[in-house]
Amino acid sequence: MKTKKRNQFGGSLMLIILILLNTTVYAQSNKISLSIGDPAPPLSYSKVLKGKNVSLSDDKITVLEFWATWCVPCIAAMPHLSELSEQYSDAINVIAINVMERTGDQPYSVAIPKVAEFVEKMGDKMKFNVVADDDEKNMDKRWLRAAGIEGIPATIVVKDKKIYWIGHPMFLDNVLKEITNGSFDLLERKKEYEKKMTAERNESNSFKDNMNAIENAITSKNYKEAIALTDKFSVQALSSSYVYKQRKLQILLAFFKEKDVLNYLNNTQKTNKKDAAALASFIATQENISSKTDAKAADIIDKYGEKNTYYLDCLSTLQSRLGRFEQAYKNQLKVLNLLIEARKEKPDLISEEVIESNREKVEEYQRKAANSR
Repeated sequence: MKTKKRNQFGGSLMLIILILLNTTVYAQSNKISLSIGDPAPPLSYSKVLKGKNVSLSDDKITVLEFWATWCVPCIAAMPHLSELSEQYSDAINVIAINVMERTGDQPYSVAIPKVAEFVEKMGDKMKFNVVADDDEKNMDKRWLRAAGIEGIPATIVVKDKKIYWIGHPMFLDNVLKEITNGSFDLLERKKEYEKKMTAERNESNSFKDNMNAIENAITSKNYKEAIALTDKFSVQALSSSYVYKQRKLQILLAFFKEKDVLNYLNNTQKTNKKDAAALASFIATQENISSKTDAKAADIIDKYGEKNTYYLDCLSTLQSRLGRFEQAYKNQLKVLNLLIEARKEKPDLISEEVIESNREKVEEYQRKAANSR
């Protein structure tokens, strides 16, 4: 039962999924040359897109917020960052550093017009200074990569030209409170940060080794061994457990019989309903799936999947493939209504294209439902 990935979810819809699942793009690399307590590197940018105070301040705390226009968690953090900028206006200077725009082989500067337009549209949601990285991507390389950070959003706090804190913006409130009231322990924070990064680096290396072992077994056509390894690693590495479970499902779909896939879904459903729903939603993104497997996946999502746009969209896809067009229509209509309501609150994050794409799905399922009556 070989499978093929479907491009069912466009980039914009995937961004909405990220919001609803409360995920973020934040990763850690193997090489760290910039840590808490170190002197701050120089700022290097191509253009000031908003504000004037775009240097490391001698008399204020500088908050550097690294972001990109495609990064939903970054954008979601902007209004609160504006609130903090106003709350601590006498103590901090916020500079949003635009990095990691997708320019392909072209210089980073080609992205600046789009970024500038975005910043202008955000208006008061970005009440702070904004600059864009340069063509050498120095802010990305000398700050983020040097600190072992390969993803965004990421926040770096500088005081007295020294790195005071590196982390996710969701934790910035307490950090600023401690720094401004004098309770911030720089040495202790440095120890915590370096311990955390070492642990993450070790976990990352272990994950790579584990995945290589699984792929080597598949390459050798030792599929039972590959399955055994996914089971072993999903128990050993709890933080990555679901990744191994999904890899197991992929192997079962590609190299095993339908009954093996169904048994796996049934067993997962008994032990972890959340993982079962996630696995079922993954099945919705595949092609050439048997009707029994589609039906089982639809049943699991209907029972245990969260009623958000992601799971409802997967459910309607499965129902459509099963010929249950009336159900597919009703669930896709729920998706559309949720997106319309969400866009009223977050117009910058949910595009009209996403709304229109889902409207077309609703109309398609509605037509098929009418024809099947």
